[in-house]
Amino acid sequence: MLVPSRGSLMALLWASAAIATPLIAEPILSRDLEARQANTKCPDSYRSKNGLNFTTYCEQNNPQNDALPRFNSPSMVDCMEHCSRYWGNGEGCFGVVWVEASNDCWLRNSTTSKAGLVPLAGNYAALIKDGEMNPVDKSCPNNDLSINKMPGVEGIQYTTHCGKAIGGYDECFSGYPKPCWESPYIGFYHTKTLMECLKICVDQHPLCRAVSWSPEMKIGFANCWPKTGFPETLTDPTPKMGTIHSATITQIDPVDRQCPSAKTYTAQGKKDFELHCGQLNVGTNITSLHTQNVTACIDACATNDQKCVGVLFDSSLQGGYKNCYLQNTTSVISDQASATYAILAGSNIPSSTSSSSPGSSSGSSSGSSSGSSSGSSKAWIAGPVVGVLAGLAIIGGAIFLWRRRKANAAPVGVEKGPSDTHHGGYGPAPAYSPGGDEPRQYYDAPPTEIMDTRATSELPASTKYAHADGRGTKVTPHELP
Repeated sequence: MLVPSRGSLMALLWASAAIATPLIAEPILSRDLEARQANTKCPDSYRSKNGLNFTTYCEQNNPQNDALPRFNSPSMVDCMEHCSRYWGNGEGCFGVVWVEASNDCWLRNSTTSKAGLVPLAGNYAALIKDGEMNPVDKSCPNNDLSINKMPGVEGIQYTTHCGKAIGGYDECFSGYPKPCWESPYIGFYHTKTLMECLKICVDQHPLCRAVSWSPEMKIGFANCWPKTGFPETLTDPTPKMGTIHSATITQIDPVDRQCPSAKTYTAQGKKDFELHCGQLNVGTNITSLHTQNVTACIDACATNDQKCVGVLFDSSLQGGYKNCYLQNTTSVISDQASATYAILAGSNIPSSTSSSSPGSSSGSSSGSSSGSSSGSSKAWIAGPVVGVLAGLAIIGGAIFLWRRRKANAAPVGVEKGPSDTHHGGYGPAPAYSPGGDEPRQYYDAPPTEIMDTRATSELPASTKYAHADGRGTKVTPHELP
């Protein structure tokens, strides 16, 4: 039987995360408008993926006022996206100029304005709209070092650190557009409050343990930074960074790590599921949510209306707080100690010459493979397949990335190759809300305080609730500018 490493499980879970959190309160662009913006050489206006609004000036240059040296960018839209994610030394990006003939992109600082525009064929300028970089209330939302609960998210408590920053612990989180970029474009999220930033943290894969947030946006528009961890002592931000507040998740209710001894479980609606303890399946994910044990996860599948036929439950939480993955297709089952897989009785499990599992049978995958829903929602496709299939996928991905980098070498904004292997196409999927009766439980374990703040925590057990809103090579941490 194939035995993937712990990293393989993390890669699977991170790549299979099913929900992208809305970045800001304003309406998200429709797919049609987003497509028109991306395919137009010089759109009439543009709103970046993290919500920064631009006014464009076609066939015009806006010289001088450079925020940093020029770099290669394939389109004006890509140039503006870099602007929205730029971490500056004391200020962010306030405009761009993109040159079609050379694919050069210049980011402009706060001294740029419409007064500098001059007609020039093949040049395309853009300025951020008035008020986009205005600071919000910079006062700390809670008392310093106070312990607080997250509204709408049971089982998590966080500590507020007023006027403190967390350097490093950055990751190519599941909600970031892929492929992720290197510094100074490693940030992405923009929020109006520290609480909004924390709620984004909860939705991320892998597990997000803390955030730093800049109300003044002196570094740039991307002012919310999820973190995979935090040091024992947080640091003071530099004067050029302005005000920074941070929050560290210091308590998470335990997750039940014990798999039921029975080989089957009858879920809500009298649906029978076969249990595979210590095993996983890389089927197509519909969505993900948080549950405190595997039976609550199975009940969520049983009441799901998107043809859910199986679940993958991660008791380690290495993949993220949302540790219950609902699947509408099946694949080859393989071993992984911290995972539990359950499949609807009667569903086919593809067989493998190199693996076998209790209750498996030959056949094609069951259920719908699209995972699509109405509106602009769509499900993510599960990530790398374990064992030999994973090796073939990584080799193919490496060849593709090598050829792509060779053809599109750029001095900055370099893509993270290892992260690319963990993500296929993705986008928002509908937040899952369990219906029917209250989920059943094994036991209610007492909350556990996280003592070692530098270690990855685990969410262990009780099915009194299931939170439902809505990779893995480790990358080198980047310090805040």
